[in-house]
Amino acid sequence: MRTASFTCHVLAVFLCACAGRPPAPPTDDPTVRLMDTLRAHARTHAPVCSPSAALLQPGGGIDLERLQAAGHPVIVWTVNDLPTMQALLRRGVNGIISDRPDLLARAVRDFDANGDGTPGDLLDADGLIDPKRFDAQGHRGARNLRPENTLPAFEAALDHHMTTLELDTVLTADGVPVLSHDPDLSPTKCRHADGSPLSAPIPIATLTVARLQATFVCDRLLADRPEQTNDRALSPEAVAFAARTGLPDPYTVPTLGQVFAFAAAQTDAAHAARDPLRARNARRVRFNVELKQTSVKTDIAPAHLAAVARDINDAGLATRADVQSFDLRAVRSVQENHPGLRPVLLLQTRPTAAGGKAAE
Repeated sequence: MRTASFTCHVLAVFLCACAGRPPAPPTDDPTVRLMDTLRAHARTHAPVCSPSAALLQPGGGIDLERLQAAGHPVIVWTVNDLPTMQALLRRGVNGIISDRPDLLARAVRDFDANGDGTPGDLLDADGLIDPKRFDAQGHRGARNLRPENTLPAFEAALDHHMTTLELDTVLTADGVPVLSHDPDLSPTKCRHADGSPLSAPIPIATLTVARLQATFVCDRLLADRPEQTNDRALSPEAVAFAARTGLPDPYTVPTLGQVFAFAAAQTDAAHAARDPLRARNARRVRFNVELKQTSVKTDIAPAHLAAVARDINDAGLATRADVQSFDLRAVRSVQENHPGLRPVLLLQTRPTAAGGKAAE
């Protein structure tokens, strides 16, 4: 998923975006029409609208209040600063996806939804974020805290009690869903297992999962994310899981199934005794699985969705998994072929009238 960056001067417009004017009829709004059309096709789960936060600014193209009035859940990406999180919470979004689960957990914990002076209105009786009231999603696990889409990143998200782990998938040469935002292993994110750098990007689709996991490690730190660390001492659960399951390194590119198994491993009796709230949250945590396109002009391959759905169902997670995509055809395919999974439409730009027709 792409990342939207915000500065504090936009907060005032976030807060007053709907002030002083009556809402136009929802049918005049192409985003609402598109979501209405997708909802009409739903057999089990109503679809989720997931726009870039930039689209919710005045002039950004999407009217949050109209979507809410039409009954569509809205989960916004990618928000990484407290003031913007707080502004969006006040506007009533259903969820936020963030590279900083530590900040998002704080924003939700401190939020006073009913204005009575007592924060915590989005928490349950135990102090965990109530997923029925708000969905706090760790983007690629915890992208600003650990290298993205890795077991240590998901460990960090679970440490901060995120209600959902958001992640990206691509297919290996032998058809296994593995975690990566990019179709290639990037030299800026990955290296050879012996420590030597990659001289060029390597398409993941050319590698079997066995070769991928034996040969490469994706623990490189990004210069534009100063809070990132790959210190294994800060990721004891990932280290232990890798050793127990035979992964060469905690930062080995994991399969989707291994991420599911890792989360499940955080719920056993030993974990529950050590940290009951963390174990309870891990027991109910959701997964928001993105189908990555190899390019904006390339459709999601049916085999990709089929493999992801198979892994979700094999893990018994159909009731706890969303499948998201920027590709409208892939979202429709989720509805048609895997109605037990909740579809999520990602939006980078404002939909057009043609988009609504394409969803019919």
